[in-house]
Amino acid sequence: WTEPGAIFVGVKGGSASVNHAHMDIGSFVMEADGIRWAMDFGSQDYHSLESKGVDLWGREQDSQRWQVFRYNNLVHNTLTIDGQLQQASGFAPINRHSADPRLMHAQVDLTKIYEGQISKAERGVGIVDGRYVVVRDELETREKETTVRWTLLTPAEVTITGANSAELSLDGRKLRLEVREPAKVAMKTWSTNPPHDYDAPNPGTTLVGFEAVLPAKKRVAAVVLLIPEGVNKPAVKDLGALASWP
Repeated sequence: WTEPGAIFVGVKGGSASVNHAHMDIGSFVMEADGIRWAMDFGSQDYHSLESKGVDLWGREQDSQRWQVFRYNNLVHNTLTIDGQLQQASGFAPINRHSADPRLMHAQVDLTKIYEGQISKAERGVGIVDGRYVVVRDELETREKETTVRWTLLTPAEVTITGANSAELSLDGRKLRLEVREPAKVAMKTWSTNPPHDYDAPNPGTTLVGFEAVLPAKKRVAAVVLLIPEGVNKPAVKDLGALASWP
């Protein structure tokens, strides 16, 4: 707690249906070397929205609230399934956590958040040996091919460095983002320029991540490593199914 360059990570469960909530279930923030690499926009001033006629107070699935750029899952550090919004009425419990120094972690059951979109979804976020962060999603698809989008919002400059990797650079420091699974992904960046005149601007930010097409009726893992500068390339043996995390 007294080391300013230490790794910090926090992951969120819960529901978008509670007061003032966003569709940010499963989202996380991450810091290393004194830099917040994975960030959150936070809320937009309500007056700036209501003065332009935006109805903020509905919490149903089709409410205008979820069209506000900063409020839905498309711009949070979480998953988007087939381009759809998270289920506003769903609830995601934190169903497991550990302070084991080998892999300090928390796990969130996201299944109800993506109900009707995917059969099962669980996310684990952990710090491995105090050196780097692992984000593991365990997904089970329904009766059709499914496109999963994995996003991370960052203030850093982003460079796609390979078929499964990207480099984040900020204030003279770097962070590697490596996708270990699935084997075939499309690495991407997305603009944070908002689509509506009522949305607040988001200068100096980028969304980075990947899209992957998952076959029908399959259990698939998505594993992403966030590796601070100077950390040796982690071994695959460090990773395992969520149920095996200590």
